[in-house]
Amino acid sequence: MFSRFSRFSHLPYILAIICAVIAQTAKAITAEEIMLLNEKSRKSITEYTDLYMTLTNESGQTRERVLKLRIDDSHPTARKTYVEFVSPKDVKGTKILTLETENPLDDSDRWIYLPALQKIRRIAASDIGESFVGTDFTYEDMEIADGVVGVKNHKYTMLREEEIADSLGVVKKCWVIEAVPVTAKRIKESSYSKRMMWIEQQHYTDIEDRYFNKEGVHFKTRTSADVREFPAQSHTVWRPNKIEMKNLLNQHKTLVTFDQLIDKPIDPKVFTQAFLKIGL
Repeated sequence: MFSRFSRFSHLPYILAIICAVIAQTAKAITAEEIMLLNEKSRKSITEYTDLYMTLTNESGQTRERVLKLRIDDSHPTARKTYVEFVSPKDVKGTKILTLETENPLDDSDRWIYLPALQKIRRIAASDIGESFVGTDFTYEDMEIADGVVGVKNHKYTMLREEEIADSLGVVKKCWVIEAVPVTAKRIKESSYSKRMMWIEQQHYTDIEDRYFNKEGVHFKTRTSADVREFPAQSHTVWRPNKIEMKNLLNQHKTLVTFDQLIDKPIDPKVFTQAFLKIGL
């Protein structure tokens, strides 16, 4: 008789394990974990991209710009970025080099080459809130904001979960996360008192950001759409192929679309001051 029931002797133990697994699975993911997954989902080793920008003012008048972007993102924090303007003529040949530091709390090194002057000028840390060559993006917007670097400079708070449509009208379930600068340096230099982000739950892609100025006013919104899969060396990268930044105060906006090539080798000399005078 006892042998007939011996197979069930471990049943309480097994049930306890099952309950523990279910509890662990049900454990709420933190805002910080989501932002690290967001970075992992979009991060590549290198990026070889052409950008097409359309700048639109309040009256609906547009200007077009074409840029070449090269990124070495092989280091967890010290990303290297090279940008070269191809058109129109008034900005053609302008080049910007950004070398982020291994310590996220240190200033990045930034230089801009102005072809009309044939000179290289250093961009001060205090200028990160300035417009990125007349667009609605700032130099701060062009650098790593979240992920491994972000958790050093921001406090992330989960606000809620909700469905929201991206800029192409595709409805996605998202986590809504608030990012607030916490280091004295970031608080001083950033243009933003906080950001609110909508991170979609399928690929951890950031599909909407709302930016609040120092007075707490929501004054810019960035939307993303057309999320695409890019095979990379170590994992699959998911990135939007359409990004728009809109300034709500002057109704000016910048739309960006991309031709992206992931993990193509880039000559290290591209990320040097000397190369700013040469170009691609």
